[in-house]
Amino acid sequence: MSWLNDVIKAAEIIRRAKFKAVTHGGVAHMDDTLAAALLYRHGAEAIYRLNTAEEIIKLDGDVIIFDIGDTFRDVLPERFVVLDHHGVKDPADEPSTIIQVTVALDLKTRPLIATLLHYIDLYDRFGPVAKRWSGPYGNSLNNGIAKYFAETTPFGLVKETKFLDLLAEAVYSKLEVDLPSFAEAFKIAERIPFIDLVEKFPRTFNTLRLMLAATKDVLTTSMSKDALETSFGIDFGCYAVLAVPELEPYVLKGLERHYSEARKAAEAAATGRYTIIRGPITAVAVEDYLPPGPLWNALQDLGIISVEPVFIVVKDKRNPGAYTLWRPDRHADVIDFRKLQGSEVVFKHASGFLAVVKAENAEAAAKLALKQL
Repeated sequence: MSWLNDVIKAAEIIRRAKFKAVTHGGVAHMDDTLAAALLYRHGAEAIYRLNTAEEIIKLDGDVIIFDIGDTFRDVLPERFVVLDHHGVKDPADEPSTIIQVTVALDLKTRPLIATLLHYIDLYDRFGPVAKRWSGPYGNSLNNGIAKYFAETTPFGLVKETKFLDLLAEAVYSKLEVDLPSFAEAFKIAERIPFIDLVEKFPRTFNTLRLMLAATKDVLTTSMSKDALETSFGIDFGCYAVLAVPELEPYVLKGLERHYSEARKAAEAAATGRYTIIRGPITAVAVEDYLPPGPLWNALQDLGIISVEPVFIVVKDKRNPGAYTLWRPDRHADVIDFRKLQGSEVVFKHASGFLAVVKAENAEAAAKLALKQL
């Protein structure tokens, strides 16, 4: 397993200390956010969020690159090591960044933390389908943690290191709680704006509604049909706010930003700021960055699209002049972005649910994909 060789090299760099760590800019996910916190705790002199080999190669000394780098590892000097899992054909081939980092750190975890890290890994690699076997576990407060990390440092040097310290502290916490106790963590939802939009956009704000329900009965809510459809459930973020109360304001701010994007998607759907390209497969193109999942849900809330095979195209946050293509899990058998070929293709996720392509506009990106699907 070649990824283990990278992990061994990263472990040697970590033991020497005095290294820099780099992940991608733009949108953040829980695996790279938590990996950043752990690497900072274990000696990284600085954490950066950069997107290209040209930017990264300017850093001096030992450098650990994580959750990015598979596409350009061959141009990096020997002092660099890449812990990335996006270069595989099958997401089952390699664990995600958080697992690679914890192995490099020889992290010893208690059962609950190990379980929560395990589901961060599975959701990052396989997406919402992981909910089918994750029971009460899923995604909820993790959205706030990753969003806070992304918004405070979209690109460049991460200066919000207090947040990283607190996040790493949660990993090492010895707090013991049973699953019903996580209802307390979900009380953070009562302080989130946009609750008034839940009734008009029930799918778009479904996870917010589920959070509120989980304050009363976390297990029933996390095992419900709605939770299965939205991947909602107990996650590391829930544990973190209980174990390290100082994290709560950071997570709350991240959740507010997360749901403000859902509101933006709802507004775009309500005001018709999109183009629909219909055919055997339908595409919805938006000339703006919007979270594609909430946009898909908002279009359904308003009855604009049905459950026909459809994918969403929005501006990509990480790559100028590029567009993100996203499809809901229910259309996995029909829409597989791994089929896309050509120089316009910037990125294809190993599970096929997402791709990034260069195009003149969102509609052109949609038509490019439709020709190959």
